[in-house]
Amino acid sequence: MATQLQTSGVQVMPTAKQTRSKFITRLGFALLVITVTLAIIYPFYWMVMASFVPEGYSIANAPVLLPEIFTLDTYRTLFEERPIFTWILNTLLIVGGSTAITIPLSLLAAYSLNRFRFFGRRAIVFFILMTQLLPASALMIPLFLIFRGYGLLDTYQGITIAYISFTLPLAIWVLWGYLQGIPAEFEEAALVDGCTPLGAFVRVTIPLALPGIAATALFIFLEGWNQYLLAYLLTSSSDKWVISLGLFSFIGEYFVEIEQMMAASVVASVPALLLFAVLQRYLRGGLALGGMKG
Repeated sequence: MATQLQTSGVQVMPTAKQTRSKFITRLGFALLVITVTLAIIYPFYWMVMASFVPEGYSIANAPVLLPEIFTLDTYRTLFEERPIFTWILNTLLIVGGSTAITIPLSLLAAYSLNRFRFFGRRAIVFFILMTQLLPASALMIPLFLIFRGYGLLDTYQGITIAYISFTLPLAIWVLWGYLQGIPAEFEEAALVDGCTPLGAFVRVTIPLALPGIAATALFIFLEGWNQYLLAYLLTSSSDKWVISLGLFSFIGEYFVEIEQMMAASVVASVPALLLFAVLQRYLRGGLALGGMKG
């Protein structure tokens, strides 16, 4: 017994084989992280570099790692010949409007599905999840026919409604999972203190759910910012183009204006990057905790 007590306090040193195996594992993981990081960063780096070179340089000198010639002529030509700021303004108007409508509606729906018990509640949640499994291309023809019947083609209202119809189920699903992590006892305590149900929702639930709301809004905004198929289907006038349609216009029948497209992509990335920089802590702390629960 005494021998066991003495040996139990002795620290066992790892063998050389164990140390070598641990080192190889860490080295492999580090190489994997570096490889994945480079694979993610390099396309954006190439986009930025290609936007500062003369026309035709990217194809003749691909891949563009560190160009020998830097010029701002590509940006000058872009601003003079293309309505890039009109495209960005249209995108901000449509995506911002759809996000501003989607978030309140999805918050109310997610809250109702979480706090109220009624017949068919789980079926509704299941149906919302199933809508995310449908390919968007399968809905294009019915959507086009419906919007044509109501005169919503080639209008800001029509594109905004279409964006809402695609983002609302996703926002409900994410916020439903996030609200499950907020105990109902907080609202019950507010009711005991004299709050109305609406007051408890506004003063207690919304502040607690703010990280999830902000993360969902950011995700919905970025989803709409990169949307191409809906805008292409419902828009015909060039003055109503969003940024994704504007970028596609650089692809001609026989050639692609690569340098101008990359310059336009850099300009178009600025609003999304600024919003992400402001709200990224919510995306990391809110969205990660939200949709995974439940």
